[in-house]
Amino acid sequence: MAVRLGFVGTGGIANRHLGCAMKHPEMEIVGTCDIVKDLADEAAAKYGGTAYSDFVEMYDKESPDAIVICTPPFAHGDIEAEAAKRGIHIFVEKPVAISMEMAKGVLDSVRDAGIICQVGYMFRLSEPIKHVQQMLAERAIAMVQAHYYMPGMPNKGWWTKMDMGGGQLVEQATHMLDLGRFLAGDVKSVIGKTTQVRSWEPPAGYEEPEAGLVGYKDGFEIPDTTALILEYESGSLGTLSCSMIPQVAWDNGFKVVAEDCLVTIDSQNASWTNEDGEGSMDAGSNWADAVLTDFVNAVQTGGKNAVPYEEGVKSLALSLGGYLSVERGCVPVELAEILPDGL
Repeated sequence: MAVRLGFVGTGGIANRHLGCAMKHPEMEIVGTCDIVKDLADEAAAKYGGTAYSDFVEMYDKESPDAIVICTPPFAHGDIEAEAAKRGIHIFVEKPVAISMEMAKGVLDSVRDAGIICQVGYMFRLSEPIKHVQQMLAERAIAMVQAHYYMPGMPNKGWWTKMDMGGGQLVEQATHMLDLGRFLAGDVKSVIGKTTQVRSWEPPAGYEEPEAGLVGYKDGFEIPDTTALILEYESGSLGTLSCSMIPQVAWDNGFKVVAEDCLVTIDSQNASWTNEDGEGSMDAGSNWADAVLTDFVNAVQTGGKNAVPYEEGVKSLALSLGGYLSVERGCVPVELAEILPDGL
């Protein structure tokens, strides 16, 4: 029997998951919900289900088996807690929260309810990246290097507010931090440094583009450039640099230096050089659907899902630890200080 899905938040990334669900025989879209009702209506008309502006109403009227949450970071908390009270399984897009207090509240709700909760870190389900993880498992890893450079900022008002989106380190670069954890294990400590290198105040005559990234935005309150140094529990070191300074193109890169091995990850694909020579793998099309499909399979079978909520909390702690390091004068912050007990 198909898993009945409700969607909370139907803009942006939700369309990828809605498209996956619409074409998958084991998924049925029963509800779409967005505080902007027109967006919920559009999603329902395109993908199916009944549109709502109140997620509690959708839960109670549609009784979904599971929900897919694609809201901004600040909107999390009650959405998950109300689902957990009803025994509804949860798929939540990254980042899982805007604060560790919020994340801990959701974690407690999920554990108390005994429901399955998957986080949308889709790179963990890429076959090339899984292959690389196995390749690195028995090797001493020296360095995990990542960068995430955007040619501008997403045109969303909440993105400019630290208490709503958490800045690029929480909202976007979390993918790179999570990928580092997936390949090299948990992180012990983090040192952070942030800066704002230009004015984002719109100049006279600036015309905001109708779509895509923007180079200026009123009310800009977040760093536009960030650097982290990570110490993994294994003793490996890592770096992350990210920026949204408008330049000419997206540039996201990831390398792992390990014993007898150098790995390069380009989005979902991977290449490497090791003692056997050079190799590479391409993830192919529709690779990003695997994270939702894995979740639905777990709901159907009661089995284990690939990216449980605990993983999202640990990766969030890296971003928050970086900001805490900045507040303390760029000194190391131990992740154990931030994480909930037992993680």
